[in-house]
Amino acid sequence: MDKALLIQSAVKASEVLRKVSFPELVEATSGYMVFFLDRADSKDNELYEKLATAANSLLKICHKTRRRFQGNRINEVGIAIEEEFVQELRKTDLSPRLLIEKGYPDMELDDRHGRKTYLESKATSKRWDDTFRSFYYSNGKKITTNARHLLIGWKIEEENDKYWKLVDWKLVDLFYLNVGLKSEFNASNKDIYISTQQEEQKVTQSVLSTA
Repeated sequence: MDKALLIQSAVKASEVLRKVSFPELVEATSGYMVFFLDRADSKDNELYEKLATAANSLLKICHKTRRRFQGNRINEVGIAIEEEFVQELRKTDLSPRLLIEKGYPDMELDDRHGRKTYLESKATSKRWDDTFRSFYYSNGKKITTNARHLLIGWKIEEENDKYWKLVDWKLVDLFYLNVGLKSEFNASNKDIYISTQQEEQKVTQSVLSTA
């Protein structure tokens, strides 16, 4: 396929794939199924309760000790919260493992029933109903089995300059999430202001040398 057709296909895909269910996306990119969290199932409910216990414990500790998270960017704050949340998870019989490589998901959990769950951890200073894009998925290379896929959101507020306090959390079952593909062609400042000038100079020199 030539470059023109590839460009056309990318633009068309962005138009068509505006609403895709997350389970469809995961299965198409990883080959593995996404299970929903069934609160009526005793094992799933146990999983939910242990995650909630760990989240509430972290929130309580932060309030009691006036723990604040320092960071210039929300992602930095989110990583610090995630690391402390993992410590709280280890107080339960869930076995969390951080997946260091970039991209979805952030961690995997093994429960006492031998089941694996993928968990994404996100910090946000926005309202829960804000329309700002905050979830991204590029491929399924970190997914190695059929599992439940959950996301825990941490609501944070800036109390002082670059110091953030944890105020709330939400646990979401990504089985019900719909995502959209946003295809775009981009360039950095270096591409715009440096590389273009270098290319222009090459063309100018080439023209002058053949004149």
